[in-house]
Amino acid sequence: MLWKFELVAYNPSWPRLYQSAVRSLQPQLPLIVAFEHVGSTALPGMSAVATIDILAGVRELAEIDGRVVAALVAAGWEHRPDVEARIPDRHFFNQPPGTRQRTTRTSHLHILKFDSPQWRDPITFRDFLRRHEDTARRYLNLKRTLASRRYRNPSNYSAQKAEFVASVLARATAC
Repeated sequence: MLWKFELVAYNPSWPRLYQSAVRSLQPQLPLIVAFEHVGSTALPGMSAVATIDILAGVRELAEIDGRVVAALVAAGWEHRPDVEARIPDRHFFNQPPGTRQRTTRTSHLHILKFDSPQWRDPITFRDFLRRHEDTARRYLNLKRTLASRRYRNPSNYSAQKAEFVASVLARATAC
């Protein structure tokens, strides 16, 4: 199977969808220190794969036990230990759209240790792109190029953005 990533024009409802998701998550995640909206849907004007990326910060990852996982699953989130194996130091869930199609996700939930590098880096990247329109434009051009390709492994799309992301993080932390 070959994967294709479809970029869609910025949707001004994405921040509202993020807020709605956070409101629905709070009862299942009382241990969360903070939530953040990251990824391209958090960048005004940025075309994106229409998936809301949500960071949820906890003091310690061990606080997320089987009861919390079960509560999230009961609330419609799909636990993805396969993703956790590839991207360590997080608990990962996705929320399929109402039709439960397996090829399209509406939200990704990354539960991370608050203030760890895994927590800070996506926020730093988001904030840098919000402040630097030229860098955001270069990122959009890269995403368009990558989205025009097909992938045997869906994680390759993100992996091919990694060098750009690393260069932005280096610039952001040097400031």
